[in-house]
Amino acid sequence: MSKDLPAANLSIQDLPSVLTHLFARAQRPLSPATQAPVGLFIRYLRRKPGRGLAIIYAADAIRSHATHVSDPHSLISLVVDEAALTGTHLRFSASQARETPVEVLPSGVLHAPELALCAQSFPVDARLPALAASCDMTPQSPLFTALQTVARTQLQDSEWQLDSAQATPVRYKPANRCVIRYHLELEHPVSLAEQSLTIFGKVYADPTQAKRVQLLQQQLYDEQEQSGMPLLPRPLAIIEPLGLTLHEAVQPSQRTHDIWGTVRAGTWALRPQLERGRGGEVIRVIIPEEELRLTAQALARLHTSSSIHPHAATPRTGTKEAQRTKERAQLLAGHNPEQAVHVQQLAQQLASRLEALQPESYRPAHGGFKASQLLFHSHQVIVTDFDGFCLADPALDVGYFLAYLRPSGLWYQRAGMRQWFETAADIFRQSYRLTMKTQGVALLSIDGIISHAKLYEAALIFKIATRRINRLNGPRSQELAAMLSEISSCLS
Repeated sequence: MSKDLPAANLSIQDLPSVLTHLFARAQRPLSPATQAPVGLFIRYLRRKPGRGLAIIYAADAIRSHATHVSDPHSLISLVVDEAALTGTHLRFSASQARETPVEVLPSGVLHAPELALCAQSFPVDARLPALAASCDMTPQSPLFTALQTVARTQLQDSEWQLDSAQATPVRYKPANRCVIRYHLELEHPVSLAEQSLTIFGKVYADPTQAKRVQLLQQQLYDEQEQSGMPLLPRPLAIIEPLGLTLHEAVQPSQRTHDIWGTVRAGTWALRPQLERGRGGEVIRVIIPEEELRLTAQALARLHTSSSIHPHAATPRTGTKEAQRTKERAQLLAGHNPEQAVHVQQLAQQLASRLEALQPESYRPAHGGFKASQLLFHSHQVIVTDFDGFCLADPALDVGYFLAYLRPSGLWYQRAGMRQWFETAADIFRQSYRLTMKTQGVALLSIDGIISHAKLYEAALIFKIATRRINRLNGPRSQELAAMLSEISSCLS
């Protein structure tokens, strides 16, 4: 059983072998659905300074092609404490992994305390204990009853009966939170009509956070609804014992045959597109101008909101971002010793300037504003995921968006990428500036926001560098060098 494990110096890339052996020792199959040899394929990886490592694997039969099943019950999450990590390597050896005691807790969590790791098959999550109950679709479950009540409210008829429901995880962060899509099938006992309905939920490890986020979203929705163009999906309910919030699914207001007749994710709508000639040369960059303007307008409306009162009394300051920059730089320097000096020098320069920032005022801010939090339809944009909602320098959101707007091809100097980004960023800034002015913000204040945003862009590029899986498993000096050059440009 141990022949597949390396002799020593285990790295993050060796974790599938470690996990396979631990499951075998606990006499638990990786995938009960198949008898074929099973492999573990990364679906998600998160490595944050001081907060350990979280990975989601899809357990699936080993195939000759790259497509693997999307059954949520094939997901296995692994959490490794910070104490067990040193850079991209683990602090335990192959022999320790083979011999360590393995416990199967009553919850179903597989725990190896001496290795400081635990693993679990979806929907079990020791640090997100309400996840299993949030996926329990049996008619006797509290969730089933709550979904029926919410559906009746949305359909404005208390006679509808929930016949069946299916829960599918959409975005899962082990030990933290999970977005779940609920597909409901209903029947009306009087008219005998049938109705399908989709509702989205998010379950949090901390029920207090769920309650706070739901309240803030309800306040923002009520305010923005008065304008006839809400920025976010309508909140529907919260199941407080589970820490589960529910909101309506985003749907086009009218079906058309163009791109605006369907719901598009922001990462798709704001992707770079190029038109090439016969020889492959770039002859035109295609900019999503309307989408960028809608995004900028929505952000300006959020920043000028008057009815939102974030829970945190202390604003999210440049000093906090400076500390995060230092932590990320330390992580990057440990993984890339040849570039460590340059990384640390840039981080120190950036941190000093972030700490010195004095915004004219702190405003309501999203706290994580990027393309993946946006949905486009019917010539509108909807903003999602307000978990990081806070008081902050509006430059935080502007910088966040522009940092993540950069296409990955930029780090490899691919043709057309620089032109696409600079043009797109300029359209976004101009539209944001115009909308803020229309909302009554002084031009001097707007200029300050745009200027400060460059520093937040630099800080977020550090974050992007630490989040890329290939940065952790196999450092690529060319890619990191390009990111460092971009950070330098933001500071110049």
